[in-house]
Amino acid sequence: MARWTFCAGLAICVVLASHAQTAPPRPAFDVASVKLNTTCNSLGGPGPGSLTPGRFDMHCVTLRSLISMAYGAFSGGNLNSQRMEVVGGPHWLDSDRYDISAKAEGGASAPQMAPMLQSLLEDRFQVKVHVGSQEGAVYALTVLKDNSKLQRTKEGSCVPMDLAHMLSAPAVKPGEPRPMTCGLGRTEKSDGVTSISDWYGITMAEFIGRMLSPVLGRPVIDKTGLTGQYDIRLEFVLDGPIPINGQPVPAPQADSGPSIFTALETQLGLKLSATKAPVEVIFVDQAEKPSAN
Repeated sequence: MARWTFCAGLAICVVLASHAQTAPPRPAFDVASVKLNTTCNSLGGPGPGSLTPGRFDMHCVTLRSLISMAYGAFSGGNLNSQRMEVVGGPHWLDSDRYDISAKAEGGASAPQMAPMLQSLLEDRFQVKVHVGSQEGAVYALTVLKDNSKLQRTKEGSCVPMDLAHMLSAPAVKPGEPRPMTCGLGRTEKSDGVTSISDWYGITMAEFIGRMLSPVLGRPVIDKTGLTGQYDIRLEFVLDGPIPINGQPVPAPQADSGPSIFTALETQLGLKLSATKAPVEVIFVDQAEKPSAN
């Protein structure tokens, strides 16, 4: 019996070793550059960046923002509707700024580059993270006296989001309107007034995660009970900085106008209430200053 057990164990070890040898290679950029930028801290926020097929370029960005992009933006090929907070780690995660330039063969899409960015952070910054939950300050979004003013999306007014080809969408011919993508919109700022416009075919989860939570700077819990897709326009005055790529950027101040709380109530029939609840966050277990290119 002992001999049989040993042989069975040996066979299992051989099978495991075989699987380990045939494991798919870890996704990684073909070429990547990481440089500390000591001249951009005076900007008050991240510099210009671009995400194109097979190219990832960011300037004056903090490691905390990069961790949020890599581990919180995409999951299973989908664009997460709720941005997760990144907590913990050394103080320089928020103070040091970096220029990142990376290239992937084959015109990789944004979801395909997310694990490549993870590999880059783990190799150059020795980043280790895990996802968990903690009690935190949140807002609950409810319908004001069952009187939602949201407009249902008309069938065919927007095209479904295609993340795999979103970065390489064909150019629109002169004179032709660009088709609206369901779940995405445009944010404009003029004289201190922020306009959320042309958001077609957006669900409450997407509206909360892609617009409300970033503007408010904390998670928002959907308590509306509303399902389906809506077309949303909202105008309000920000009384604080604008978060861009996780970094606060000073916003121009308007002389007057509704706060986002008032605008939600009067324009959409929705209400925000401050409360506390468990929220999913990304914990930074380890991070080191980057190795040389």
